[in-house]
Formats: sequence, structure tokens, C-alpha cells
Amino acid sequence: MTWGEGIRADWLSYEEALARIVESASSLAESWPIERLPLRRALGRTVAESVRARATLPSWPNSAMDGFALRSADLRSQRPDGIRFPVAGRSYPGEAPLSGLPDGVAVRVMTGGPVPEGFDTVIRVEHTDGEAEGHVVVLRTDDIGRHVRGAGRDLRAGEEAVAAGTAVDSGAIAVLLASGRESVAVHRRPRVGVLSSGDELVGTDRFDEVEEGLAVPDTNRGMLAGAAFEHGAVARELGVASDDTSDIRARIADLADIDVLVTTGGASMGERDLLKSVLLGMGLRLSFWRARMRPGSPVSFGHLPIGNRRVAVFGLPGNPASAFVTFHTLVAPYLRTLGGHLRPRGTLVRCRTGDPLSSPPRSTHFYRVALSPPGADQRGGSADPANADCWLTGPQGSDLVSSLMGADGLAMVGEGVGRVEVGDTVPVLLLPGR
Repeated sequence: MTWGEGIRADWLSYEEALARIVESASSLAESWPIERLPLRRALGRTVAESVRARATLPSWPNSAMDGFALRSADLRSQRPDGIRFPVAGRSYPGEAPLSGLPDGVAVRVMTGGPVPEGFDTVIRVEHTDGEAEGHVVVLRTDDIGRHVRGAGRDLRAGEEAVAAGTAVDSGAIAVLLASGRESVAVHRRPRVGVLSSGDELVGTDRFDEVEEGLAVPDTNRGMLAGAAFEHGAVARELGVASDDTSDIRARIADLADIDVLVTTGGASMGERDLLKSVLLGMGLRLSFWRARMRPGSPVSFGHLPIGNRRVAVFGLPGNPASAFVTFHTLVAPYLRTLGGHLRPRGTLVRCRTGDPLSSPPRSTHFYRVALSPPGADQRGGSADPANADCWLTGPQGSDLVSSLMGADGLAMVGEGVGRVEVGDTVPVLLLPGR
């Protein structure tokens, strides 16, 4: 039986397909394995359990700059010796604040040094005479009431410092270290198996056949393994299955260490599209086949029983751009849900389009786009995604790889929108790292 025989196409909308996928992943996420790792090994993971601060930071009110700590009331009072104060001591970071100080004195304080209780002003050193003979003269008073940082303005002991679902990046590591943690509980990375299929596909070891026009380079396996890593998973490449049922079975016989199987090719209705037929024979239970999206409409999702567990199976089209789009829009949310991400769908922003875009009335069309600063007269360059223009990366054929490189996101033209004119805004799904 080929893929098209006896199987009804569901033709779900993109949103319906996405909802089924996320719902399936959510049912597993509650019991997904958790690991405790040293902070540096946890990079790229998501925090599984919220972390509370062990200490209040800063512990004391402290100075925002080098200068002299004073009471504002002393600065405002009419003093017989003007605004000249005896220096009662010095304060450095890491020390307890001075205490028991009388009115009318100053404390020499370094940036980060604790400010004594009742002192609410730091006069920066350049606004003084710098201190002479144990006294300091204040030359300017426009700093009154300023430059004292409150205790606990960063972290407070016992309060949540890092929420569950936070991605562990260098910033999160800083907060975890400030909270007194050397390790953190994170979600285990989903394990993805990536299989290409088709007699026409070859690796770089047989690239001479591509040069002779007798074969097609297998770009999907490496591309999707990289995409899996970008979304927090680990990938195992299962090779290229030929258009032979026994070879297909052999390559997917051992899925013991695989949570998600991603296949490309063999997803449509050609006479050599055998992959899904083999999977159905192995017990694949389909959730849906075909979605109203471009590129990538012949996408499928289901589960394959393996012992007492289920392996999620995504069947992606063989054309590289179709595989790229369906992975980032459908497979990635599944992986990110299992991985505990706060935004499993990814980050959506709205950008002004520099090219006209369109979509059939009953389809969602995804365009590979690059972002540029607003009003830029050329494409590319650093841009704030929240305030950017977007441009097509090149020709948008589903068989092309050149327009994948340099894409910052996928512009979405939803069902019923029809046409988007230059200057209109469109939602853009940002790709990882953008």
C-alpha cells in the first residue's frame, strides 16, 4: 500500500495541526525526566524546578559610585562652616556598614560599598574637593537624595530567583550563582532520530554523482539534526533509506533511545513513497496527514508504539525548504514543550514587509525572511526584531536551499488574509538565536 491509498487526507489548518502536536507533547511533559547538572553543562536546557534566592542582594544599601555618603538633612541645614564635613570613616564593598555615626559627618565610600543607616545621599567625588586633612568640602549639591542603591533591589532571600521554564543561558547562570547554586534541575533533552529517504539522495562521499547530475545531495538530515539542537534536543542521524521496504525497516528497527522520529521524503503519493507505508505496517497511529500550509502540506504526525512507550513520528516532505519550515513550525513546538520552554511555539514579532506577500484563501503561507532596521534601503544588517522590516531571502521555491541561509524568521500569511502589501505588518516567527 502506498501512502495515498486508503488514507484520508485530514487537511487541518496550521493552527489545528499545531494544537494537536502541542497537546500530545503536553501529555508527556508532566512526567518528562529531570536531570541535575552543573551550571555550565546545563547551558541550553530549561529549568525544571523554580530556584529561590538564598541571600538578599545587595545585603545593605550601597553606593552607586565613588564619593562621600551623607545625610541629606545635613546638606540642607545652615552650617556655620558651610558644606564642609569631617570624614568619619571609609566603606568598601564586602564590608558591613559603619554604625553609630553622629550627625554632620561624611563617609568616604567606594562603588558598591555599604552606606550607613540613615545616610541617603552619595555625593560623587568629582563634586567635592576630594578630602583634605580629614574633611571634605561639597562643591555641588545636585546629588542630594541620589546614588544610594537599596538593599534587596536585585534578589531577596526566599523569593523566586529563576522560574521553572527559564532557558539556561549566561545570564541565568549569573542569577543561579548569585542565588548560591552550583547545579540546577533541568529537563532532559528530547532525543531525535532523523531519517532521509529516497534512492536519489547521496552524501558528500558520493558528491561526484551530484556533479554528474545523477543524484541529489542529502541536505535534510544534517539540516534537521542542527535544527533539533537549536531547539534544545539531541539528534542521531539514521542515514538515508533507499526506496526499499526492507532497508527502511532496518534503519528504524532500533528506536530504544529515540523519543521523536523525524523522516523526510516518502510523504506524498508517488509510487516510490514507501516510508509511511512501512511505518503503518509497524503500527504507526496517525494523528493527521496533510495540513493547509505552504510549503509543507504533505506533513504527518503520529505515534509508533515501542514496548510500553510511544515514539512521536513526524513525516516531513522531502523538499528542503518544506522540511525546514515544517520542522521549525511543527516539530520544534513539540520538542520545546517536552523541554519545558515557557514559549513552546517560539517568539512571534510583527514586522513591516519590504516585499509583497500572498497566500491562498485556505492556506497559511510561510516565507523565509531576513530582518533589517526600519527604513533601511538594503536588506540585512543588525535589527531589533520588535521594530524591523522583513525581506524575502530570495526565491521561495520549496526545492531551494539557498534562501534558507540568512533567514531570521518565517513571515506568516494566514488563512483568509490573501495579500500583504509592502509596508504592511506581518507576524514573523523568529528562528533560534535571532
